[in-house]
Amino acid sequence: MANIKWTDEHKNRVTELGKQGLSSSKIAQKLFDEFGVNLSRRTVSRYLSTGHTSSRYDKLKKNTSKVKDVKRGTEIVINKDGSTTSTTTIENMNREKAKDVDFVLRAHGFDPEDWDIVSAKSNFWQQNSVEKGLIDLCQSKITVKPKVDNELTPQDIAKLFKKDITPYKVKQTSHNSHNLVVPLPDMHFGITTLEDVKSHLDKLLGILNKGYKTIVIEQLGDLFHSSQMWSSQTMRGTMLDEVDMVQAIEDAKQFFDILVPACLNNSTSVYIKQMAGNHSGNMEYVFMEYLKAKYPQVVIKNNIKYRDAYLLDNVGIMIAHGDLAPKNLPMLMANEFGGVWSLSHSKEIHKGHFHKEKTVDEGGVISRQLGTVKPNDKYEIMNGWTLSKKELYALEYDSDKLVAEWHV
Repeated sequence: MANIKWTDEHKNRVTELGKQGLSSSKIAQKLFDEFGVNLSRRTVSRYLSTGHTSSRYDKLKKNTSKVKDVKRGTEIVINKDGSTTSTTTIENMNREKAKDVDFVLRAHGFDPEDWDIVSAKSNFWQQNSVEKGLIDLCQSKITVKPKVDNELTPQDIAKLFKKDITPYKVKQTSHNSHNLVVPLPDMHFGITTLEDVKSHLDKLLGILNKGYKTIVIEQLGDLFHSSQMWSSQTMRGTMLDEVDMVQAIEDAKQFFDILVPACLNNSTSVYIKQMAGNHSGNMEYVFMEYLKAKYPQVVIKNNIKYRDAYLLDNVGIMIAHGDLAPKNLPMLMANEFGGVWSLSHSKEIHKGHFHKEKTVDEGGVISRQLGTVKPNDKYEIMNGWTLSKKELYALEYDSDKLVAEWHV
């Protein structure tokens, strides 16, 4: 096996290709084609943004190897459905690299630009070598399919969302001096269907009919189960149970096309606050563009930031998906959103991600970790994570504090 270091030549080539406007994925493929160096797109992206390589590529025999990394004995099976199954043994492949879709494809000899992973399985063990001592080995088995020519780009998806949209407008009236917040964490459409949320939505509509001054819908991330249309995976490439994303988008559209008009009809103003989740942040951003086009009366804060905050009269609310910096959120709220912090009479944090409920008073900041209405998937059933409640919430505030918590 030939070990290749992360050399100045590689760094200069990455910089050169980056200046040409190539994506990190394409740069990684170029380096593999030109030097036989199998780098992940995240490593390339890190170097372009920071000028430093990960220690994974600078330390002993880490991650930078030629095609010879794939040992003899690779088995290739062409399946009747047009897919290809490849089984091989790979040296020095750790669990982190096993989650990198581009790395795994190249390790099996497939170009990430031309192939998609349908399924992947990795088994790890250690073995003594006369030459190298104790080495890490991995048996990797993947099933792949050629990418189709009509794969939808993000621009195509955005056009589909906005196609033939007739803006919806109503005459809004205020019925109440109170405000209502509707948090929507971890909806996971694709696993969750419209039928799964119908009863929750019916109860929520009954609460909305009371009428409010302001209604805020918080989309707290993971609106969809998958970040892709043609394969089921998270933003970081973790493979998931297969879902029908076309139906998932249709279910999400129907859900919001019921919820948003009801909010508009029962308030003076409606806001939607968007936070990107680790499952489907890219799809969520595009979906918000659909809502912007259809509901021009709704003020939509569309972003892919890690955290955000807003004032609801004198109530300060910070929102986050919940997967990052969960223990530091109260201090981050004070430091990153000083204006909201200083002007608020009461302070709350709304987050999700963990699919279970937990409310904590952290030095006067009420931190609400909200659950999900998503049905249990195979992974959760296998691990016994099936005991959490399946509820949505509506949080009613006066000008200064929470006055009612509705379970729907």
